[in-house]
Amino acid sequence: MEFIPIANTYVGQEEADAVYNVVQSGWISMGKKVEEFERMFCEYTGTKHAVAFSNGSISLQSILAALDVGPGDEVIVPSLTYISSANAVLFQNAELVLCESDPLTFNVTVEDIEQKITSRTKVIMAVDLKGMPVDYDALIQLAKKRGVYLIADSAESLGAVYKGKRIGNQAPVHSFSFFANKNITTGEGGMVTTNDDRMAELLRIYRNQGQEGRYNHTKLGFNARLTDMAAAFGIEQFKRIDWLIQEKEKIARYYYNNLKHELIRLPVLPDFVDQHSWYMFSISLDKSINRDKFIAKLKDHNIDTRLSFPPVHIQDYYINRFGYKPEDYPKAYEAFCQFVDIPCWIGLREEQLEYICSRMVYSLEDCKQIVN
Repeated sequence: MEFIPIANTYVGQEEADAVYNVVQSGWISMGKKVEEFERMFCEYTGTKHAVAFSNGSISLQSILAALDVGPGDEVIVPSLTYISSANAVLFQNAELVLCESDPLTFNVTVEDIEQKITSRTKVIMAVDLKGMPVDYDALIQLAKKRGVYLIADSAESLGAVYKGKRIGNQAPVHSFSFFANKNITTGEGGMVTTNDDRMAELLRIYRNQGQEGRYNHTKLGFNARLTDMAAAFGIEQFKRIDWLIQEKEKIARYYYNNLKHELIRLPVLPDFVDQHSWYMFSISLDKSINRDKFIAKLKDHNIDTRLSFPPVHIQDYYINRFGYKPEDYPKAYEAFCQFVDIPCWIGLREEQLEYICSRMVYSLEDCKQIVN
């Protein structure tokens, strides 16, 4: 079977046939294929409800809208995340409260979040960064103790396993993304999972222009519907999710076994993580290594890397609006300055992995810098 590699996944003839069949059916907007996709997601994650969206960003805002988050409410979000996590809070005219991330896992910690909680805190938004699950039990316990709501931005962690259970059924609500660089894609798309009947009902209302019944608009909603064409594409992608995670796990195992150097730290998996999604394989360089020079060296050897996204607090819009400085969240900033996403796409052959590892180790010596 021939596949076309796209970012982190593969696309084959099945996707093309599925989309063609939807077009032939005469119904291409949200319909039966979206419902089928949602059912598959419920079965996979073990949740009662799955609600499909046109993208993962609007799904986060829809969750906040369903929780009636607005002016005067505080939402705690890690600075080390994709900007849509923070943007969703501002779109609801709520107050964004940024927090730090653990330099080892890149995820939030209960200790840091608890320091940020005030009488106005309504929501904690945790992020499974790089596909690594957060410590859900600890965060759920904190949320219950302090009377706040926990949202899981699991955009990158589809396929990961936390304490024996697939991600999607830990927090009260999880948001996933199917952007082109995710492990499975619909081009653009998102999904929310929850066991809360009322939350699921509200999400379906908000994604469809706030409608309860045809042309009966009871909420200020969004046009956030997923199309049947995208859902048909996603269904075929989803059928390969377990195989895809297994293949990425093989690549990760190769790196753990063969990329060993005192100047490179490999991802640290806490005991509660049974399976990483390996959306990205992110290494951290020692401070003695000039990261930009290291990346340039790898590029000279035809090895592609990614720096991923900068922390929210060093993005121009947030600096201009709130006056943030890099040192405001030093752990998030330092983690960003040291990590590099290295190749982890399906189809990498062993000889390619061997070449990547050897060139990385070879390049380190030329990239040392004086550290104050």
